[in-house]
Amino acid sequence: MIYTLKNEQITVQINTTGAELTSVVSSSGYEYIWQGAHWPKHSPVLFPICGSLLDGKYIFKGREYPLGKHGFTREAEFDVVESSETSLTLKFESNEKTLSVYPFEFALYAIFSIEENRLSAIFTVENAGKQIMPYMFGWHPAFTLGGSREIGSFYVAFDGKRSLTRHSLQHGAFVNPFYSSYPLKAGKYYLNEEEIYSSDTMIFKDVPTSVRLAGGYQKRAVTLSYSDNLPYLCIWKFPSADARFICLEPWSDIPSDGETPENFLSRAMSRLSPLEKADYEYNVAFE
Repeated sequence: MIYTLKNEQITVQINTTGAELTSVVSSSGYEYIWQGAHWPKHSPVLFPICGSLLDGKYIFKGREYPLGKHGFTREAEFDVVESSETSLTLKFESNEKTLSVYPFEFALYAIFSIEENRLSAIFTVENAGKQIMPYMFGWHPAFTLGGSREIGSFYVAFDGKRSLTRHSLQHGAFVNPFYSSYPLKAGKYYLNEEEIYSSDTMIFKDVPTSVRLAGGYQKRAVTLSYSDNLPYLCIWKFPSADARFICLEPWSDIPSDGETPENFLSRAMSRLSPLEKADYEYNVAFE
């Protein structure tokens, strides 16, 4: 079901399936969130993993579990806890189906609210079980690149940075554990379709917790801010010049090397003790 939040500056739509932000329209009628063909999503929530697992499976306490790319939350139906004209709180809990592929009891809350031209999204992961819970969390919003200018005229600004720490991919969608320095042009990464396509995803580590998408010789821009427990920023685009959007994705963790078997007891990833919670906060200003 689609819920609408609205004030004088923006109209926001959120789907209870996946707690997915599906639209942000300005008072002038400009759509900031991708709506076109090529890629059917808008801003999926990634949980309990980000990216893919080696052979699509992992081991936990001697048992093997299958788990697909980005986990299962993208297709999950959330319950509505509370709603108003400018806010919406959703909740999804572990169930028999999730426990068959992810043997951990959890609750996942999504709180959306708007004020003026800003959207706040706070996701809370709660360990509702009796054992330590390994997991990853990420958000995957796709922002429209409006106008007809070349995509290379758009940029992501990282204030105060001359270079970024970058992980490259290997074995397809897996991460090379070694990283390199990636130079910026006056603190900006100019979108490069060929580079993004050949890399599949640009993964940067320890970036500033606020980035700005702008350019294209237009006044519109998006500033994305996020909490410091999201140390990775992934930049992804569907490989077609007609897909005029860019995904800016702050993640808590990244895929493994594509060589080491996936064991959730020893794998590097976030963990919560029983009854512990973690908040992941995102704020987006739409100019």
